[in-house]
Amino acid sequence: MPDVRFSQRSVRRALLSLDIHKSSGPDGIPPIVLRMCAPELAPVLTRLFRYSYSLGVVPKSWKTAFVHPIPKKGDRSDPSNYRPIAITPLFSKIMESVVNCHLMRYLEDHQLISDRQYGFRRGRSAGDLLVYLTHRWALAVESEGDALAVSLDIAKAFDRVWHKALLSKLPSYGLPEKLCNWITSFLADRSIKVVVDGACSDYKPINAGVPQGCVLSPTLFLLHINDMLQAGSIHCYADDSTGDALYTGRANISRENVTEYRNKLVSEVESLLDKVSDWGRLNLVQFNPQKTQVCAFTAKKNPFVVSPQFQGTPLVASASIGILGVDISSSVQFRGHLEEKAKLASKKLGVLSRAGQYFMPAQRLQLYKAQVRPHMEYCSHLWAGAPQCQLLPLDRIQRRAARIVDDRVLSDRLDSLALRRDVASLSIFFSHLPWGVL
Repeated sequence: MPDVRFSQRSVRRALLSLDIHKSSGPDGIPPIVLRMCAPELAPVLTRLFRYSYSLGVVPKSWKTAFVHPIPKKGDRSDPSNYRPIAITPLFSKIMESVVNCHLMRYLEDHQLISDRQYGFRRGRSAGDLLVYLTHRWALAVESEGDALAVSLDIAKAFDRVWHKALLSKLPSYGLPEKLCNWITSFLADRSIKVVVDGACSDYKPINAGVPQGCVLSPTLFLLHINDMLQAGSIHCYADDSTGDALYTGRANISRENVTEYRNKLVSEVESLLDKVSDWGRLNLVQFNPQKTQVCAFTAKKNPFVVSPQFQGTPLVASASIGILGVDISSSVQFRGHLEEKAKLASKKLGVLSRAGQYFMPAQRLQLYKAQVRPHMEYCSHLWAGAPQCQLLPLDRIQRRAARIVDDRVLSDRLDSLALRRDVASLSIFFSHLPWGVL
């Protein structure tokens, strides 16, 4: 990879891409100021970035961050159920944007990131990964075979990245020495200040992890986890990892052969988990066996009773598996997922109904589109072909929403969920067509 080139054009583009609605970081500079002054600042910042890169030194003031804990699922009184999002200085973000643009272009052009990684990559999404996985499992089930899938949980994946392991991998990707030195400085001697409800802690040093909120962090994480994907049939969306093994069946296969095939699946998955566990030990990555999910996909009447072990812990196969926010049953169906999303959307719509008197009809419609409808449409291309009886509850919720909006003109402009599902499915289809087909 050639050294990163900082041009006034690339710096100006990064300045103009700043979101003026975002808050300022530790430097206290509002994004709108830098965006409005982009023509004047671009030449100065270009020289500054070139100097920083040539020396391999990131200014110390750029390595501070305000960390805002964002709640995840679970008990909000438990500190482990919060995701730390870092608000970093804007000058650092601008330089990271230019560096990251060059780095990702190089990695993608030379196909250095595993094809089984779907996170933080242009043209790939969580939906793409789910389509691929469910297609594999459905083929096995429909051909009277079986599939065994394991969803892995990496404890504090971003926050516990071992810097020494990450930095040792950079030269193997062909990154120039200056860039490696700059990234080393970028990760070293960082400090954070936690901000909760306007109250701030003192600055505390951190010596591990890639800060969530930095532009460069996702790419560094991809490089860190990339060699784990060489373990076997394992696919990732960032740190969400799913391994599997399957076989396609034949008609009239004997019960004894089914047992033999299933034992082979368990052995394959255990071998995969052993390799992943070895990778974790080498990179100081901790997996949580208690949060690891296992599901056996089959259409056979005799149950899949054999389960693999992970780090000495037996994994009990469940009737479904949750991957990237979608619940998939052992028959590769989505009935449970649709029921759960219908309940959640109905609950949120109830809140909107009770608060509706405080909003105008147009505002109620906007709240429905922003807070309720997305729950009924996430990855709809996966389950759009579900039986109509499973989709009807979603349609009822939209009709109920139309009554809450209480404006005939606005309600008539609301596209049906069925139409939107068709459009989403067609969009996925056309996005994967090779150029020149049409």
